[in-house]
Amino acid sequence: MNSRKNANLSQRALALKAGVSQALIAEIERGKHPPSAASLAKIAAALGLAPSDFET
Repeated sequence: MNSRKNANLSQRALALKAGVSQALIAEIERGKHPPSAASLAKIAAALGLAPSDFET
C-alpha cells in the first residue's frame, strides 16, 4: 500500500490508527483479502484520504 508507505506508517501503526488488525492490513496489501467498505473507510480516514482514492 503506497499510501501507507508515503505516510511513513508501519502496518501496525496504520492498523492502530484505523482501528483494524495488522493482519487485515497485511492481507489487503498482499491482495489476499479485499477490504470491506467499512474497513476501507477506516483505513482511508487514517491516511487522510477518501475511500475513492483507492479505486483503480
